[in-house]
Amino acid sequence: MNAKNKRTLKQDYLLVKRAVKLINDNTPHFVFYIAFYSFCCAAVSVGSNYITASIVDELTGNRRIKILIILLSCYLLEIVLKILRDYSWRRVRTFHIIAPKWEEMLLNAKNFEMDYKKTEDASVRAKRQMITDRSDESGFNELTVNIMYFFDGLFYLLMCSAITVSLFFRHAGRVLSGGERIIDSPLFTLAFFIIIFALSFIQYKFNIRFSKTIVKANQKKSLAQSRLHYYFDEYLDDSKSAKDVRIFNQSKLINHSFNRFYDEWGSYNKTLYRFMKKRYDYYNLFYLISNALTYVFVALKVYIGAFGIGGFIKYQYCIARIMESGFDFSVCFSKIRANNDYIEMFFEYLDMPSEMHYGKIPTEKRSDNIYDIEFHNVSFKYPGSDEYAIKNLSFRFKVGERVAVVGMNGSGKTTMIKLLCRLYDPTEGYITLNGIDITKYDYEDYLALFAVVFQDFRLFSFTLGENVACEKDYNKSKVLQCLDTAGLEERLKQIDRNLDAVIYKDFDDDGIEISGGEAQKIAIARALYKDAPFVILDEPTASLDPLAEYEIYSRFNDMVKDKTAVYISHRLSSCRFCDKIAVFHEGKMIQFGSHEKLLENKDGKYYELWNAQAQYYIEK
Repeated sequence: MNAKNKRTLKQDYLLVKRAVKLINDNTPHFVFYIAFYSFCCAAVSVGSNYITASIVDELTGNRRIKILIILLSCYLLEIVLKILRDYSWRRVRTFHIIAPKWEEMLLNAKNFEMDYKKTEDASVRAKRQMITDRSDESGFNELTVNIMYFFDGLFYLLMCSAITVSLFFRHAGRVLSGGERIIDSPLFTLAFFIIIFALSFIQYKFNIRFSKTIVKANQKKSLAQSRLHYYFDEYLDDSKSAKDVRIFNQSKLINHSFNRFYDEWGSYNKTLYRFMKKRYDYYNLFYLISNALTYVFVALKVYIGAFGIGGFIKYQYCIARIMESGFDFSVCFSKIRANNDYIEMFFEYLDMPSEMHYGKIPTEKRSDNIYDIEFHNVSFKYPGSDEYAIKNLSFRFKVGERVAVVGMNGSGKTTMIKLLCRLYDPTEGYITLNGIDITKYDYEDYLALFAVVFQDFRLFSFTLGENVACEKDYNKSKVLQCLDTAGLEERLKQIDRNLDAVIYKDFDDDGIEISGGEAQKIAIARALYKDAPFVILDEPTASLDPLAEYEIYSRFNDMVKDKTAVYISHRLSSCRFCDKIAVFHEGKMIQFGSHEKLLENKDGKYYELWNAQAQYYIEK
């Protein structure tokens, strides 16, 4: 947060208020338990001191047995308070344990609902990473800790002030000399507290200054920490990188980079430690001065006979606690304001608005799968780009048709699919479903029309059945049928736990490892299970050789039956079986027709691409 965007106290208060409400919604009565825990702690400590001081006064004074018994029995109340304190602490501690994961769940929930284009936005991903990197030093956990410090200081201040105020009315019970009368005067007591509060205020100002410096040092440290995190928690923890590390001897490069970032991280830690040490050195200095003044003040009061040894114990403790409360207030106040940098960033992430229009019209559920989709002069630029990825695209998908979309890398094939599936909205033009602009349809309803196998599809370390059905409770016979149709019937016979087998070994030592081809078949089975009227294969087999790709596409073509199917590939030989072929080049659809018709145009792009690729597949 720079100086121009410095928050006001009201803005900080509103941030804390919203954060506390969010915590209470997740953990009902959480703030009550924090306050009650702090109250019990203060009551036990102050009460114990007060009872001890009263017992000392009684033992050195009247020595009344009944009074001593009453005072000693008050310790039973202390036991009750300790039991209540421990109970409330368990409730508070539970949130402290789950808070980091709870924050991640909130961020992930936002990821699920945000516009797809934001998930590809580098600035959005950078903000999410910055939140993650700073969560070790900041966050809702840090906020609750400082709220607890606030309540600690508040209850100690109230209880000790209630006891200490009697100092203004405690006077010596004898005739005093001139100097002694000054010590006995309420003005002397007032002057003492003015000095104490002045020292506390100076200490607060120092603490604010040091806190700002510590926040800046923490921000720099988190940047270096994120780089270390990349090497050791992302790159080296990824089993796939282990091959490259060994083959290319990357250990030297990684160690060099690690040492550089580790030194940088270490220097920020040293700076941070230096400032924190300086802050506590100042605190200790002010505490020693204030404590010395307190001892002198209370001792003088005892000397003139305003109260006895018990009063010395009681008032010295209470004044010290009042001073510590002042320090607690200054620390928690400055830390809460500093932590609000994180809270503000967190809420900015959660509050990112949707820029896409979400309609309300439900899509018509048709048993005949007659859905007519048409592009009307559609153009599209990716956010932050001045160049069109798609330009003036107009064409129509006919029901039950097999359409291949071919072209060189970067020609706009995948972009067209993203627009079709409403992952992005067109920059210009529009797309219709059965004559209605697709932006007017309910978004979830519209997405239900499509089953897509992307080039970079992902499988999870869930069970095989869950990977296909994408839900916990699923139709097992349907999943088995889809896997059989996708060509995994023989592999299934080799799996002991069948659909309950976990894919990969991330969370289960008995998990199954699958090949790239098997993963593709599982992804295809997932598309089949959805049973959507439009099925799309967006180069999921790009890593395979053309013959293997053709085999999968041909098999898939038999699977989709009467559905409308779109096959995207930059290899033309894989898509000969399609009814129509759309040829993309530099963001435009430049040809559309059957394989035979397109080859008749020897000046066309399709003829050029076909002959350039065919030479590698012709047997000599």
